[in-house]
Amino acid sequence: MPNTMPDKTPAVFNYLKKCAAEERTATYLEIAKKVGLPKPTDVPKRLNHIRDKICRPQGLPWITALAVNARTGLPGPGWFPHRDCTPNENMPLFLGDMVCRVLATDWSQVEIENPD
Repeated sequence: MPNTMPDKTPAVFNYLKKCAAEERTATYLEIAKKVGLPKPTDVPKRLNHIRDKICRPQGLPWITALAVNARTGLPGPGWFPHRDCTPNENMPLFLGDMVCRVLATDWSQVEIENPD
């Protein structure tokens, strides 16, 4: 993954922080509309950057677990960083644990630098 931050990534991160404070998930469509992205399929690139460049290096739970598909209520298939990993029966437990950890984290002091 390149080190360049996709545009609107700070806005996506801040919106997810708001969702965490409200203890709720947000659909890809909702996120796209709130941050000014043209379509919901533009959201995952920003989520991957947040997961891999903000959350994982700092040992934070993956706030990206709050971004979900409107139909399934679950994160998309790219949510787990290893695309070659086949989700198994433990994935719902991992996801549930991650969401609990996200909601238990104080995100108010976690910032993302805006490259603009």
